[in-house]
Amino acid sequence: MEATAIHELLKRRFGDDVLDFVDGHGQGARVAAARVAEIAQVLRDEDELDFESLMCLTGLDWDGYDESGKGKSVGILGYDELGKPETSDRVGEGELGVAYALYSHRHGHKFCLYARVPRQAPEVPSVSRVWPTAAWHEREAFDLVGVRFTGHPDLRRILLDDDWAGHPLRKDYQMPGVWQEVPLAGRSYAESKWGEDDVVLPDPGGDSGGGA
Repeated sequence: MEATAIHELLKRRFGDDVLDFVDGHGQGARVAAARVAEIAQVLRDEDELDFESLMCLTGLDWDGYDESGKGKSVGILGYDELGKPETSDRVGEGELGVAYALYSHRHGHKFCLYARVPRQAPEVPSVSRVWPTAAWHEREAFDLVGVRFTGHPDLRRILLDDDWAGHPLRKDYQMPGVWQEVPLAGRSYAESKWGEDDVVLPDPGGDSGGGA
């Protein structure tokens, strides 16, 4: 089924909670965040849709874009040429959100859901009861972007330490200079001292150390 037809089907089912059609590489629909779990259930269970596979769930920071998705992305702060954290007084203003990339093996069609939430209260219902793999993806989006997934069975950080401050993939996030009394210094990989002669590759004919 074409993505436009899926959008129309959801529009008939959920009315104004299914918003505009999103064209481009990830064709799909922008939907009201509060209805995400219900819409996901329909996308999985309706025979003509049968989206049994959640390929990816991604947290988004729409800072720099308007409600229609138009604008220019705000650059992410990093480290300067001396390895010191870049700083800024700018406070992020854009919404946060989540993108869900879906696939039906039986029908061979793809579709994406997009939900946008206020930066000050970024909450979206968990879809882990629809697609169990979402439990892992949602923890990553919570960890790195700060979106909270209500109804998640175990919402906690998955990549960073529990007492890490902030969410590194937000565009107004500033990298720390020290963590647990350990100085952190960033540098460009391209400008590092490592060269091709410094890289030691394993011997294809040697013992890899793994079992058969």
